[in-house]
Amino acid sequence: MVLLGLSVALTLLSIWIVVPPWNRPSLIAAVISIECSPYLLLLNAGALVAILRAPRSGLRKAAAVLAVANLSLSALPPFLLFTQTKDAAATFSSLAAAQSRGALRETDIPVVLGQRRTAMHAYLPDSLRPAPIVAAVYGGAWRNGSPSNDAMLDRALAARGYAVFAFDYRHSPAVRFPSALEDVKAQLRFIERKASEYHADPNRIAIVGHSSGAELALLAAYGSDRAVRAVVSYSGPIDLAQAYRFPPHPDPIDVRAILRDYIGGAPSGSAERYRLASPIAYVRKGLPPTLLIYGARDHVVKIEAATALRDALESAGTKVTLIRLPWAEHAFENIPFGLHAPVVLYAVERFLDSAVKAKRS
Repeated sequence: MVLLGLSVALTLLSIWIVVPPWNRPSLIAAVISIECSPYLLLLNAGALVAILRAPRSGLRKAAAVLAVANLSLSALPPFLLFTQTKDAAATFSSLAAAQSRGALRETDIPVVLGQRRTAMHAYLPDSLRPAPIVAAVYGGAWRNGSPSNDAMLDRALAARGYAVFAFDYRHSPAVRFPSALEDVKAQLRFIERKASEYHADPNRIAIVGHSSGAELALLAAYGSDRAVRAVVSYSGPIDLAQAYRFPPHPDPIDVRAILRDYIGGAPSGSAERYRLASPIAYVRKGLPPTLLIYGARDHVVKIEAATALRDALESAGTKVTLIRLPWAEHAFENIPFGLHAPVVLYAVERFLDSAVKAKRS
């Protein structure tokens, strides 16, 4: 009876790996289950061994059937990652290793965005040598979030020698597009002016954004005259009008409502604003190298949007890489020691080292 109960409990954890999320709680459950699938795999394997060693009975047989099913579910994401993603096996310890690469100092930098007083958070290498800059823009459907959202990733990049500035921005629906973008651009100008005070190099700037923050990062990199050397998009929206017309199914966070809050209406009455808020509208020659990181199972931002941007950038002659994670959900990187985040960090580090860290002659 105990082993059957254990198998049922593990089923309730493992089933979210394959059940499409239909609301926010189910999306959170899916992200956790998928990212923790390696740990679930070990638990399910242990449960199966314990069941097979138990005395024979009808309950034992039922528990064994569930255990085999759970084992198969939890093996699916790791199997797909390691068989379909290049260099996935290169490092699973990359994040932990990055944490110990160098001493850091952290500080809040007061800024005023519109009429709102807030602060960006800086993660700085403990060195007097001018460091390349990473501007980090958090996600949260343009509605919520804070500069501390991605603290572990930001610390990992700072430990590798980058001066990381985690930006803040005003949220919808209190403000509409382009207010958040203006905030990001204002902070870019600020760190360019003040770079020397933080032993940072204003001529080597990259932007890393997550979800809605990735849309802002791409727009800031593509649509301004700032000297941005590279941009990384974790699951960022690409074509907002297209996303409104063809939302994901199921749609766990109500994409259309989020876009109406951000833009100020539907595409039928705000077509130009939707275009201006879409990174794909800015594709042209001379854009900075771009790294796109998207989950094929994303139920918030469809991976087809990333494919379209990659194709457009390639046609324009821009260096672009699309990392397609075969079983990752939206915001997978929120589980830093999960299945995908360490592998992706390894790719982000290599991309930034190539595009930003080396000084141009």
